[in-house]
Amino acid sequence: MEIPIVLQPILVLLATAGIMPIIAALARAAKAEKARDVVAIAAFAASMYSLVQLYQKIMADGAQRYVFATFGPDRGGVEIYADMYGVYFGMIFCGIGLMVAIYSFRYMEVDTGLDRYYALLLILVAGLIGVAFSGDFFNLFVFWEMMCISSYTLVTFRKYRWEPVEAGFKYLVMSTLGSLLALYGMSMLYGMAGNLNFAALRTFMVAEGAKANPFMLYFIMGTIIAGFGVTAAMVPLHTWLPDAHPAAPSSISAMLSGVVIKAGIYSMSRGLFAIFNPSVFDYGTVLMIFGVVTITVANIMALMQRDVKRLLAYSSIVNIGYILTGLGIGGYALVHYSAAAPEAAMSVAIFAIGGALFHTFNHAIGKGLLFLCSGCFVHEAGTRDIAELEGIGKKMIFSGTSFTIGLLALAGIPPLSGFWSKLFIILAGFSIPDDGFLKLISIIMVVNSVFAASYYLWLLQRIMLKTPKSTIERVREAPFTMVLPVVLLAIACVVVGVFPGPIIRVATEATKVLLGGW
Repeated sequence: MEIPIVLQPILVLLATAGIMPIIAALARAAKAEKARDVVAIAAFAASMYSLVQLYQKIMADGAQRYVFATFGPDRGGVEIYADMYGVYFGMIFCGIGLMVAIYSFRYMEVDTGLDRYYALLLILVAGLIGVAFSGDFFNLFVFWEMMCISSYTLVTFRKYRWEPVEAGFKYLVMSTLGSLLALYGMSMLYGMAGNLNFAALRTFMVAEGAKANPFMLYFIMGTIIAGFGVTAAMVPLHTWLPDAHPAAPSSISAMLSGVVIKAGIYSMSRGLFAIFNPSVFDYGTVLMIFGVVTITVANIMALMQRDVKRLLAYSSIVNIGYILTGLGIGGYALVHYSAAAPEAAMSVAIFAIGGALFHTFNHAIGKGLLFLCSGCFVHEAGTRDIAELEGIGKKMIFSGTSFTIGLLALAGIPPLSGFWSKLFIILAGFSIPDDGFLKLISIIMVVNSVFAASYYLWLLQRIMLKTPKSTIERVREAPFTMVLPVVLLAIACVVVGVFPGPIIRVATEATKVLLGGW
């Protein structure tokens, strides 16, 4: 029986995770333990190939679905549903997973239990793709918990140290509370509509939403924002992330910042825009306020860090703020200007949300790059202290140069990739000149962008321009399989910055799918 194309990327990863203990045992018996690593890398590559094929299928024939159960005619059901919005996130999730698997080939070789490590990494990415491909809240929550449980375990993988155990427990408690809050909102939706299918909920809101209690509807939206906002590391629900990053292996730090927090953004945006008409419900204002508060608080905290991974963690929170603000500007424009100028409002919304999705991609590759580079530094120097890492970029030329590109990209220096997405979000805020509130939001973003650039350049100066300390005099470049994904991500930052058109087009199509029909 042919496996539906929409299931293939998930099943490849889950099947490989399931047989990983057998593969590891056979590899040990044959005294070729690296075969386990190769199989994991091959599984990610095969899943990525399936996603590319799925993308082409969606482009040609529209959204693809596989229905597990239905609730009668026109009532939707439990289904895997892949549209342009979901496949955009799915390819980001799997692409970073592939880079991390290659990086782990040498980075994780000092650890034991690597069959469990790769199985958990495969399950993590399968859960992430499943979240992106869920056509209903039931499936989304199942895959969400799969993703969460594997990520908790990976943060605490080096459990013989107290720091990972403490950070993982904090992550577990906070994320579980967030998941329960989101689940409570889902249960209220089910009580109102008798369904959890996104399309069915959307139909219910169009037909019956006006009769529902507005307070209850906004309360449900609040549970979606706050519940998924914990995993997205939105201020003030962010405190687990700066602890988890330094404690986790650098490969897992790249996954947390590169893709796991983006799953929070995906679930939040899908749960809001797919169900609640953004021209009627003003959740855009809430997202903007949370966005600029997140940017400002995290920027201040980043400036005070001396642990390189902790600084990068706060930088990730800053960039989540930009993405939230972009989504908020889109929703704000639709609810406040659709009645008077519907075409202009939709144009601003597509520009702002498209910029947010473009920044999601740019931050995934840029922050994945920076965490993998920091892992190279820590692997060779044995310290995360920025003062002790001064000048290490001169000793590790490929890692140092790639680190420089990642810092400049996230600082928004043209023509690197991060410049364009930040510019689109800021310009979207200025695109309605008579709106003082939007103008204030955009000015705050501009000020914070300059502020963030200052500590990116400060870190660049410490790592690349300072004279190397005697403690790192004998440091050499990291192994090839660690440097390879770092260089590939650095090249991506440059190429996407110089030729942003293809990614912008995909992000725009994904935005239109998210806003489709409203």
